[in-house]
Amino acid sequence: MNPAMVVDRSFEVPDTPGVRFHGLVSVSLGGVGTIANVINNTGGTANAANQQRYVVNYP
Repeated sequence: MNPAMVVDRSFEVPDTPGVRFHGLVSVSLGGVGTIANVINNTGGTANAANQQRYVVNYP
C-alpha cells in the first residue's frame, strides 16, 4: 500500500432531491493512505490519525 495515496471520497453521489444514504463508513486500512471524505464533501478524513469515519445520514 502507498501511504501517499489520497482519494477525495469513498462515495460520490448526485445531490438530487430524494437521493439519501444512511449508515456509511470509510476505513483507511491500517491507517495507510487517506480518504478525504466519506460521501461527496461530507464526513471528514480517514487516515492514520482517524482510521474510521462515519456518516449516519446524508444529506
